[in-house]
Amino acid sequence: MVATGLVVVVALFLHFYNLQNYPIPWYDEGSHLHVAKNMALHGVYADSSSEGYRPFGPAVGVGPTVMLPIAALFSVFGVSISLARLVIVAYSLLTLLLVYIIAMRFVRWPFALLAVVLVLLIPNIRYLYYSRTVVGEAPGMFFFLAGLALWLHPRGRTVLGLVCVGTLIGLAAITKNQYAFFMLPALLLNWMADIFWYKQRGWRYFVIPGVISGLIFAGWLYIVIIKLGEGGDFAENLRTLQTAGTGALIVIDKYSIQRVAKLLAGEGTYGALFIPAVLYSVIVSLRRSKVGQDRGIITMFLLVSTLLFSISLGWDRYAFGPVVLVVIFLVMLIRDLANIAAVDNIGIVQSVRQANPSPALLMILLLIGWLIVTVGFPVYNRFNDVTNQGLDDVYVLADWIKTNIPNDALIETWEQEIGILTDNTIHYPPQIMLAHSVEAQWQGGESVSEYYDFREPSPPEYVIRGPFGAFTGLYPDDRLTDYEIIQVIGPYQVFQRRS
Repeated sequence: MVATGLVVVVALFLHFYNLQNYPIPWYDEGSHLHVAKNMALHGVYADSSSEGYRPFGPAVGVGPTVMLPIAALFSVFGVSISLARLVIVAYSLLTLLLVYIIAMRFVRWPFALLAVVLVLLIPNIRYLYYSRTVVGEAPGMFFFLAGLALWLHPRGRTVLGLVCVGTLIGLAAITKNQYAFFMLPALLLNWMADIFWYKQRGWRYFVIPGVISGLIFAGWLYIVIIKLGEGGDFAENLRTLQTAGTGALIVIDKYSIQRVAKLLAGEGTYGALFIPAVLYSVIVSLRRSKVGQDRGIITMFLLVSTLLFSISLGWDRYAFGPVVLVVIFLVMLIRDLANIAAVDNIGIVQSVRQANPSPALLMILLLIGWLIVTVGFPVYNRFNDVTNQGLDDVYVLADWIKTNIPNDALIETWEQEIGILTDNTIHYPPQIMLAHSVEAQWQGGESVSEYYDFREPSPPEYVIRGPFGAFTGLYPDDRLTDYEIIQVIGPYQVFQRRS
């Protein structure tokens, strides 16, 4: 109980402390919160810019399972980044609880508790980072793990239970649309595995959740493309959605392969035990029994999500699913290694006295050293992350804008977070520019500035070049020759057009 209480206290502190400043508000978070802000203030579920509403912001990043709760909080308490982050924190804490519940089906509580600690602390996947900022990774994983936990429970085998499983998995798919690309195929493959290998549960167990979740995902796509697309051309709407939503998902080149290998095989991902744990998952899933199939179901989701990540750009966010899922098998592997080490306690004592290490002693030393690297050091690093105050430059900038720039003066910027903290008139580049910037930064494509000139059709009065605009090179100096810098706050430069 002491260990459990300690983990709970640490988890709560790491999630809530300094929530406003860590992580620093950034482009993705701001673009998602535009939807919640518009919904709260104007009742419109859409992104927006100075020219009006934009239809695809809600679908590309985060789904309604996140946007609607945040919009509800905004309606009651006002627009606030830290308030929005409370929704993500709640999803994250519930996700950790579900990791514990699923792990308890296969291991005893100390190892299930270790699974929670590992997910919370692994450096490469940055679980804590994505659990404190408004993105869809943690909320999507919550719905998926909730569906998986119910699916593996006896109550999940009734028709009603299977409908609920499909609903939860469908909600995961619309919360983070990349999740649909591994969940839905894995459902089909799990059915095939039952037909040809396990022969345990029958078609209803797989078809009902698959159909329900597929219909939910397809229905949301219809709403996005047709209803939220404001009656535009269907083919063009679909092309924009596909380019912006999956442009970084299916990519195979030498650079992406290097990033994938570095993350999955690096010491920062479970101490380089990710791949051994995946191999272990396959072996323990081969038994033709209900327990073996329970393991096999998780293994299939793990394998498909890992394959999908392996053919992506290799961003750590895309590894969120497989790295969380593999922890179930990782703690099973650790349990088995600990059992080997515990076979001969007397022999261990004697081997220490004789300075002649036995296999059991070597196994204990290996596990202790591994836990220090994967738990001890990350605990310090995570506390260091959240306790450092972080930069409040964007909040200072927002206050300066409110004081010095009239609300009706047109501001051009790609720093989406500014639109959450101010009510000024802001124009953002078209959403398709994000896909061009990904090509330029990660795939050797042309600079995004070749596709967009902020001066057309007419130059704005102000331009704000911040971290994202500078990183992508969207506002090069040669296009700002008729502007002068009037303010610099941290990484943000405020330009005003000369008279």
